[in-house]
Amino acid sequence: MLRKKKWQEAIWILLAIVIVTLALGPYLWFVMISFKDRTDILSPTIRFLFKPTLSNYPKIFIDREFIIFLKNSIIVALGTVAISLIVGIPAAYSLSKMPVVGRKHIMFFILSSRMAPPITIAIPLYILFQKIGILGHYSAVIISHVTFGMALVVWLVKTFFDDIPSDLEDAGRVDGCSRFNVFRYIMLPLALPGIVVSALFVFVFSWSEFLFALILSGHDARTMPPAFPGLITPHGTFWGQCAAAATISTIPGVLLILLFHKYLVRGLTFGAVKG
Repeated sequence: MLRKKKWQEAIWILLAIVIVTLALGPYLWFVMISFKDRTDILSPTIRFLFKPTLSNYPKIFIDREFIIFLKNSIIVALGTVAISLIVGIPAAYSLSKMPVVGRKHIMFFILSSRMAPPITIAIPLYILFQKIGILGHYSAVIISHVTFGMALVVWLVKTFFDDIPSDLEDAGRVDGCSRFNVFRYIMLPLALPGIVVSALFVFVFSWSEFLFALILSGHDARTMPPAFPGLITPHGTFWGQCAAAATISTIPGVLLILLFHKYLVRGLTFGAVKG
């Protein structure tokens, strides 16, 4: 029995190694490419042993001004997350705990904005932003991202508020708390894992979104995704610079997940087991 148990553990460990390798393989591959020169990248044989170079990073971020696009991505993503949370969390709480007339219809209307193909919204937004004079500014891209991000926040956070017993609200009201204080001091801390999960999802969506950023942003507000096609030229594709930009663009998301992984695990499992 002991030998059988050890064999089972060895099989599970081997399976875990295979899964991790398949998951991290593409990421490690383009990280490796970012440290290769053009000769090693275009070599007909795969070179795992090569002389590393950092030349791709200054070329892409200084010569090609990708540092500006990285800054724009950070501003747009953080602005989208902030507005989506500020508007979406109170809306989710109201739809979950207050007697709202037509709650199901409102929830469906919010969801329908997430279901609509982005291209059907991009053109009307382009015309609207052009008329009011914000086309090509940060605000145009942020507002377009909020139209999708807020729906995600409302639907996700509402499910967390639904799982919080109403007795806790009643206890707070009996102790003299106002509706706002109940929301601030009782409901928000309990729903914090769900809020963090929603914020991470909205950040990732805004960070990687391509269509709205391409159509609604000018050069000064362009984010990272629509800047990548500029690396494909008639003289060839700058694969090393592409890999360098892709490597740097993954760092914010990885750091956020590492910083908030505790809340992420709690948020994804919240309400999964009920007594």
